[in-house]
Amino acid sequence: MKKAMYWGLSGLILLIAIAGVVLLMNRKIDTEPTDEGTQQPQQARKPPPAEPGFKWVQQGDHYHKVEVTEPTETKVGEGDKPIEAPKPEVQEYDGPLTYHKELLETNPVKALRLQAEERGHPCAKWMPPFPPDDLEAQAFARNIYLSIYLDENDPEWDKAANDASSMTHAIFGSPHGARRSDLLKLTWVE
Repeated sequence: MKKAMYWGLSGLILLIAIAGVVLLMNRKIDTEPTDEGTQQPQQARKPPPAEPGFKWVQQGDHYHKVEVTEPTETKVGEGDKPIEAPKPEVQEYDGPLTYHKELLETNPVKALRLQAEERGHPCAKWMPPFPPDDLEAQAFARNIYLSIYLDENDPEWDKAANDASSMTHAIFGSPHGARRSDLLKLTWVE
């Protein structure tokens, strides 16, 4: 019985060794170039010169001919200055914020949106419209509103910031992805 087991193990080892040699030989054959003159590495291939008004744009392993819309050569004279692109105007609000007391008690999400629009925050338009009876969203928005409006030395600010932070951790633990995403959009305006 022991002899049959030894013969079986030695046969298995021999088959594994043969398969390894065959795989190595195939890999070596695939990597050797067949003809040095006909095969070029993919990166060494360059497109022919482009026609006037066109340029070649590489996309992956090939090139596309694209029409050029901007001038290719611009000459700047001695008196000319280069033209700078206009910078987008970001409107930042430096003044005192309006405290929406009545709205903060009835619909804090709307109050938070109004505050964000007043400050000129670009994410104000992306806040989802939660209904006034959504208690979780309203409480979260109220805490965010107060953490933005109140001064950091105010004890109410500390309570609101801590409540907003603990609610954020609870929201991250929510199994509902869409709901979690909508609630976290309220934090974008901080």
